[in-house]
Amino acid sequence: MSLPFNLKLERRLDVTPGAQTVALAIGLLGAFATSALLIVSAGAPLGTALAAFADGAFGDWNAIGETLVQATPLIFTGLAVTVAFRGRLWNIGAEGQFFAGAMAAVWLGLKFGTLPPAALFALIVVGSALAGALWGLIPGWLKARYRTNEVVVTVMMNYIIQYILSYLLGGPWRDPNSFFLQSDDIPEAAYFPRLFPGTRLHAGFALALLAAVLVYILLWKTTLGYEIRAFGINTWASRYKGINTTLVVVLVMAISGGLAGLAGGSEIAGLHHRLRLDISTGYGFTGILIALLARLNPFGAILAAVFFGALVNGSTGMQIVTGVPVALVYAVQGLTLIFVLAADTLSRYQLRRVQPAGQPAFESIQAVSPHDAPGGEHL
Repeated sequence: MSLPFNLKLERRLDVTPGAQTVALAIGLLGAFATSALLIVSAGAPLGTALAAFADGAFGDWNAIGETLVQATPLIFTGLAVTVAFRGRLWNIGAEGQFFAGAMAAVWLGLKFGTLPPAALFALIVVGSALAGALWGLIPGWLKARYRTNEVVVTVMMNYIIQYILSYLLGGPWRDPNSFFLQSDDIPEAAYFPRLFPGTRLHAGFALALLAAVLVYILLWKTTLGYEIRAFGINTWASRYKGINTTLVVVLVMAISGGLAGLAGGSEIAGLHHRLRLDISTGYGFTGILIALLARLNPFGAILAAVFFGALVNGSTGMQIVTGVPVALVYAVQGLTLIFVLAADTLSRYQLRRVQPAGQPAFESIQAVSPHDAPGGEHL
């Protein structure tokens, strides 16, 4: 792409980690500056609003615990989307898979509530993961067998499970002692233990950290992980190499769904203890933002989820102190995504000064580094 002043915009052959880090910092700085303008436009003193935000997100141990509570389901759904996107499969159904795991956790808790707490913990973890995996396996199998579009199927399945859940909460699973659409409480033996006294931070957070480690090992230290990444880079080359791409598609969607199902199970057993229609505030969809901000890195998903948890938790404190609408947090989330992705895209390009017509060739050669293509210099 030619620009004025003898400049040319062209794609870099390689983007270094340093350039990506600088791009991330610039994107976050731009999002922060724009968000500050929104706060000021809402009529709140910027300094007071930011102080209230920081205090609400990280002001004391209780605030930190609440931020990590908000981050827990986002780590799971971010990891779920990371696995799918690494295989270039667009799983937009993490929200439905979340509810599949939550439904399994409630059913298991009510059905086997007399078991010892340790056995119930293992049963809910495995059961919610299997339920989410099954809900993710269906679009994976349809994709592998009939070449259906997984975006359409996963979005449709989000609605299907919502209708199933509405039926259950309005009938067979409805708490007879409540006017709300909700299930009975699961037995206390099925509750996930608290990690720190005085906070709501539960064992689901530790489970999410373990899941991030396991996803990293899966993607970069196993044969299946190599096949997933190879399939995501080039489908046809993977088939030529002998990779069973049909099996890869099914496994990727099942693993992705299992991780999202764990998010639902941990929210039930660790926090809500009963099933309602509103236990998710769009965790499955926010997981897409988490994965993109983390650049499909499992450990980056942890940081991105904590960042989004701080946005949600800090905005509540900011609203209480300054009266800024809590909906502002959604605008900040969107701005963060736009700025970070834009900065990341720009980091993949470079400006080069091209040789003007009639200029001697040796002048241009002196201006280039050994790593540049002939005819220009980095700016």
